Amino acid sequence: MQNLKIALLTKKIAFLGLFLILFAPFASKAGQGEARAFVNDTGRALIEAFSDKDISQKRQMLEILFENKTDTDHIADFTLGTYRRLFNENQRQRYHSLFKRYLKALYQSYPLNFDIKGADFEVLSVRQNGAFYDVFCLIDLPEKYRTEDISQVKVNFQLKENQGTIKLVDFKISEASMASTLKDRVMQMIKNDEEEVDWFLEDFEDLTLSNEKNVQ
Repeated sequence: MQNLKIALLTKKIAFLGLFLILFAPFASKAGQGEARAFVNDTGRALIEAFSDKDISQKRQMLEILFENKTDTDHIADFTLGTYRRLFNENQRQRYHSLFKRYLKALYQSYPLNFDIKGADFEVLSVRQNGAFYDVFCLIDLPEKYRTEDISQVKVNFQLKENQGTIKLVDFKISEASMASTLKDRVMQMIKNDEEEVDWFLEDFEDLTLSNEKNVQ
């Protein structure tokens, strides 16, 4: 039960980390020390904001993150894996649109009535690989969620630079990748539909509509 609570908490704190990282300066555009100091200072302020009881404020932050700071087209293409070659341009564009709606419904369905007072956040390092950045972070769990074995959680955010804008394309908690998890689900659906793209798109639209209804 305690491990389940910790797993749920790390997902909640991941939302905070996403918002923080995407608005922080990076080593390529500012000094490493400046980036580290900015993230640490802003992290404490955002932890306080996410500890507020005003859920509408939290949702507003997530809306900004999703609409402006997440590269949903890149993630969508990644989730298709080797099946991407089966999609023509019109099918690919339809999938991009559906995938963005699917992701939005997922995060909107997540409860935000959580308390993370006592949590802390630190950027350990930033590594650039071409157009991508790996940002390695450490989250200190609030006292009430700690156990003898677990008091901190490592999180890795992967960002992509496109025309001077940095956007989120993946994040990992304890080696579990958001993008890879979505990829496994999507590729299994395509396989179940006998690799017929139009069948898959119809099924994926039905799934998206179902998720959207659940958050209304």
